Amino acid sequence: MHQEQKERKKREMEYQHFSHKHFLIPHHFNDDVDQEIKCKACNRLIIATEPSHGCLSCKHFLHDQCLNLPRWLQHPSHHSHTLTLLPAPTYPCGSYSCNACGIPGGSSFSFSCAQCEFDLHTNCATLPSTVLIDAHSHELTLTFDNFPSDGNISIVCDVCNELVNKSFWMYKCVGCGFDCHLNCVKTDQQAGLNPMQQETQEAGGQSRANDTMDSIRQATSQMIEDQFEIMRMQNELTRARILANFMTWSWR
Repeated sequence: MHQEQKERKKREMEYQHFSHKHFLIPHHFNDDVDQEIKCKACNRLIIATEPSHGCLSCKHFLHDQCLNLPRWLQHPSHHSHTLTLLPAPTYPCGSYSCNACGIPGGSSFSFSCAQCEFDLHTNCATLPSTVLIDAHSHELTLTFDNFPSDGNISIVCDVCNELVNKSFWMYKCVGCGFDCHLNCVKTDQQAGLNPMQQETQEAGGQSRANDTMDSIRQATSQMIEDQFEIMRMQNELTRARILANFMTWSWR
């Protein structure tokens, strides 16, 4: 009976995440760990004080807050379509460029719109809409469209005094004309959580499964894999359509 209870408790602690074929178990790293372990979702280091889940044999680890990211997201920067959480880029090049911060070569999780080829790092997608920083007395607002009426006017970050690329997001105080790079706003890893994530993170502390849930987990995992394959095919179809249109115009 004791062994049976032990096995049941182990299964209740396991978590079947769509990004990995094996069950993930709760894990806490010690301060004396020599190897730096990064979260597969956000690509940030997992430190000893942060709860995480992982597959030891595959070295696949996720922060608990990343483990509980929503699968779909309605983001104010992209009203046209719902963004889907992808565990890896679906582009032929094997990477993506974030439409929020502009950093290329993304290989971690992303919130993506295949139809528009719109991609966001999970950290960027969950940035708070407003922040307070020491460099300014007022609240700064996250803005997505940063082109002034006079397109020739340059925008300079009032924190680092470097130019801001107007194609990407920034924080600003409109009343004072104070502008700030995303990277110049220092927030901790919890700051980007939206209410949906906070609810799912709290729920993550409870028991996630029992014996009767095994079949549901497997079915859900298969369904998500199928959705991921559909996203990849949609990307290929979109590119083929663009290429066909380009060739049609070339012959005119």
